[in-house]
Amino acid sequence: MTQAAPLLEVKNLSKTFPGVLALNDVSFDLHAGEVHSLIGENGAGKSTLLSCINGLQKPTSGKIYVDGRLTDFNSPVDAIGQRLSMVHQELVLCPNLTVAENIFLGREPTGPAGLKDTIRLERDARDLLAQLRVPIDPARKLGRLSLNEQQVVEICRALAADPKVIVLDEPTASLNDDQVEHLLGIIHDLRERGLGIVYVSHRLNEVLDISDRITVLRDGQVVATETAKGVDQAHLVSLMVGRERKPGENVYARRDLGEIVLDAQQIGNSHFQDVSFSLHKGEILGIAGLLGCQREAVVRSLFGAQRIDDGKLIVHGKEQHFRSPHDAIDNGIAFMAADRKQEGLVLNMTVADNISLTMLDRLTSFGFLKRSSVLEMTQNMIDLLAIKVGSATQRISQLSGGNQQKVVIGKWIARKCDIIIAEDPTRGVDVGAKYEIWRAIQSLAEEGRAVILLTTELEEMMAACDRIIVMGRGRITGTFQRDEFSAEDIAHRFFV
Repeated sequence: MTQAAPLLEVKNLSKTFPGVLALNDVSFDLHAGEVHSLIGENGAGKSTLLSCINGLQKPTSGKIYVDGRLTDFNSPVDAIGQRLSMVHQELVLCPNLTVAENIFLGREPTGPAGLKDTIRLERDARDLLAQLRVPIDPARKLGRLSLNEQQVVEICRALAADPKVIVLDEPTASLNDDQVEHLLGIIHDLRERGLGIVYVSHRLNEVLDISDRITVLRDGQVVATETAKGVDQAHLVSLMVGRERKPGENVYARRDLGEIVLDAQQIGNSHFQDVSFSLHKGEILGIAGLLGCQREAVVRSLFGAQRIDDGKLIVHGKEQHFRSPHDAIDNGIAFMAADRKQEGLVLNMTVADNISLTMLDRLTSFGFLKRSSVLEMTQNMIDLLAIKVGSATQRISQLSGGNQQKVVIGKWIARKCDIIIAEDPTRGVDVGAKYEIWRAIQSLAEEGRAVILLTTELEEMMAACDRIIVMGRGRITGTFQRDEFSAEDIAHRFFV
């Protein structure tokens, strides 16, 4: 029996940017009822391949077929027209529109007079959100949601297009364990309905659980396509990085902690109440919790992005009342935002421009930027963090997501702040780059800087931290020293 033509087929695809060969003769196919995963280190070419498939970029050479027909996508609209939907790693939503309007943007239901049917719009959006078991009001403005909640909306938006092929680029990066499990269940259901799913994730346990086949990219080329059954994580990692490395490699090193550099005394506002903790010089302090626990609100108040209405904040021995992030930076506090696209980078500027943004007061003379100093500092950060970039003057938008994340980290390392808040620093980052980022954070602590760490990966938090605070419903529900770490015990405090 002859097998049906693939739903999606890429043949000998190449893509060249100025000075960079991003894809080199890549071939890949996807069949109905199949989950075919793409994995590789940041800079391997995954994002470029997905952009070509989705019509965001034109390949330099090669061909793309959908249902056996040669296609020439000029935009994502063309891809959607052939029932190919994509969930982007970097969110592409409209913060000034409601959740329902974002989910059905361009496909809004209308009534008899041709006017938008808001009741049906919100009802249909509520049904999709219910599939992910997330209680988000479809009438709420998207800009008022957390990054985690916005990721759920992005997934619903892709499902709303009734696709035959759905491309999921790091769809679980901002989801908690329950939501991940439910999303993987939805993917199983979609596969049973005959959809083809391209799945991209750095969480190799998910990849092995959900995939039928796995294709590994390295340096813009396909190095292997494997059947998922019988393959283990160690083998995939060796294919990705070209050398053996354990996925959970521990970079923790015990340190003698110094004096208290930050002391939160019963601080609170409309989002959280009675939060008290101290942070020591040389310490990595994790704050764990589920979606909605308000840990993000706590760290943003420490950075001056939200008001503290109650309690006291003591920084370096002095009580502070930050009116803005600028005040926090002046007092030696850095903030590495999880949403690098909206809060961490200026995408139309160069790598050097982005890294120097936090240092302009120290890199100018008589009002003029010392360009040689900027380039020297940028090159130091490129070398330190192993950022894959053509040159310091390359636009940040041309880098992979993981290398963009390294730039976010580099600009704050260069500032040499005493207190660093790192919000999901390895979000959307491959196993090789994760090790480099965790090693960089450990090095900061070894130098005597204090780090507050938020991450959706509890195992990674336990591998990196000296102490973990757990939050639930806007309050601290538990504190664990390193010798007390237990995933089960910590997770139990999520629900107190």
